[in-house]
Amino acid sequence: LFSVLGFGLSSCGDDVDPECETPQSPALKISVQPKFGTADLFLDSVYVTTEGYLVKFTDLKFYTHDLKNASNTLINAALFDYRERGTLLLETSGEKSNFSSIQANLGVGADQNHSDPSVFSADSWLNISKANDMHWDWNPGYIFVKIEGKTDTIPDAIEELNHNIVFHCGLDENLQMLDFTGLDWVDKGDDLSELNFKLDLAAFLQGTVGSIDLKSEFTSHSAPGQESLTLKVMQNFKDALTLL
Repeated sequence: LFSVLGFGLSSCGDDVDPECETPQSPALKISVQPKFGTADLFLDSVYVTTEGYLVKFTDLKFYTHDLKNASNTLINAALFDYRERGTLLLETSGEKSNFSSIQANLGVGADQNHSDPSVFSADSWLNISKANDMHWDWNPGYIFVKIEGKTDTIPDAIEELNHNIVFHCGLDENLQMLDFTGLDWVDKGDDLSELNFKLDLAAFLQGTVGSIDLKSEFTSHSAPGQESLTLKVMQNFKDALTLL
């Protein structure tokens, strides 16, 4: 009897039989590479706009919410934070065959935008400990897109980036819908598949719904009187986010 038990235990011991290994759940990862035109964008680096302005971006964050494909849910919410997390938007369990298309909110949908951020689970990107400065306690609600930087709009030989850029855009009426089809997930091994997007801030400034002139359009906190610029920021940002 002891011999039989010993054999049974040793068969899943140090020399692990493949049949004894715990099956690994497939995982999906989505990355977003910020760009400025054809060049990779780096925070605190200086770029030149179409108007000849010098610009550097110091903060770049945005929320996606209710990511799904029809009845298949990928994740409830994900927060992109370029300075803190690099190009990673999300990594979660899932079968790539269920997500040949993805629909999502750019921002946080009205059903959860005004919820108490402390009631979300600790691992949710909507929890206040993770949302941090992406939640307005005075609004209340989440900041959907945050872009901060500095610019020099005087075309001379002096580089003086002392003109602040602050786009903190939210509010239910500015929510944008994302819809990506024909997705080609890349096999990265170890049951991980990855999808790569780009976010072109040069295209964001030029915009399909109208360009943003940083000399006169440089601040929005989604406050009264800033409705037009806030909506343009959100629409341009949506259009600048494309498959890589």
